[in-house]
Amino acid sequence: MTLTQEVRRRRIVEAAIDCLARDGWHATTLAAVAAEAGISRGLISYHFAGRDDLHRAVLESVAETIFGAGSEATQARIDAATSARDKLAAYIEGNLRFIAEHRREMAALGQVMPNLRRDDGSARFDDAAEEPIIAGTALLFEHGLATGEFREIDPRTTAYALRRCIDGAAVKIVADPGFDIDAYARELTALFLRGVQA
Repeated sequence: MTLTQEVRRRRIVEAAIDCLARDGWHATTLAAVAAEAGISRGLISYHFAGRDDLHRAVLESVAETIFGAGSEATQARIDAATSARDKLAAYIEGNLRFIAEHRREMAALGQVMPNLRRDDGSARFDDAAEEPIIAGTALLFEHGLATGEFREIDPRTTAYALRRCIDGAAVKIVADPGFDIDAYARELTALFLRGVQA
């Protein structure tokens, strides 16, 4: 792929993200994306096999930003913390801060994840797809148990509860532009730290 083709492909993906975030899944047609990108619909067909192919590219792009860059930034904060309590606080605050800084991508992700299907028609995202995130979060609670800072808890159940709270904030911040995610981060951090303390 030439540099020009790569730039054009990237522009199409960015236009699709804008359409998904602003107009939703059903309104994000190839024609709408072409209009957003300022190109012909035929040019999209040159780069993508169809709407699903484009949406998969959107998912890859957003996942790279959200799960790649977001994980790296949050992990750096966690690694810098010395206690299990501080690591948990860094995890919560880092995730929510990243969500706040990437509303557009979160809105697009919220449209793609429940709607994108496999070839057999089944949902592309199910419990198995979330397993690595839950397992990684559970490690924080396992660490707190090992150091004696956390009371006896089930790390996976607690990790699942925390992820629901973080993912819920991602939905809320898209639906409500006035949502105070900083206040939410403070309350959620305090709630979990008090809830797990030994």
